[in-house]
Amino acid sequence: METHNDKFRRLGEKRLSRIFQTMNLIANLSDSQYRYTPDDIDELFMTYQKLGEAARAYFQGPTRYNEMPSSFAFDNTSTLPPEFQTAHNRFRRLAEKRMSRVLHDLRLLTNLSDRSNYTFSPEEVDQMFTAYSMKGLTIAALFSPRTTEFHFLPKH
Repeated sequence: METHNDKFRRLGEKRLSRIFQTMNLIANLSDSQYRYTPDDIDELFMTYQKLGEAARAYFQGPTRYNEMPSSFAFDNTSTLPPEFQTAHNRFRRLAEKRMSRVLHDLRLLTNLSDRSNYTFSPEEVDQMFTAYSMKGLTIAALFSPRTTEFHFLPKH
């Protein structure tokens, strides 16, 4: 018979793996066929990190009703020149859809904080959310401008 901890681990692995798979799809949006602004990237990954921290908080206190959002839409109204507008709109549409899927799965992951159905250690929670955070940082780095030059710091 499956224990509460075994069930937590099985479902936690499954749900976090699904988040990772969707984040890999978001990574594909860093390709040159898409156009995005720094505001788009900041909002996308700030939302990812902020909601990851909010989800983690559910595991650190008494069980409470899950109020995590399950959808994402850009708030910023940044635009690009007309020749890039189609690629920018495509990026935003796909990013919103994929981040909404991440948030839906994060909401399901948060459901595992219910101590009447699952048992878990602080170390297991740390493992999950450290991996979650690292995945976000890894994917966000793909959207950073690539370094093309090196310069020494000024002499003192």
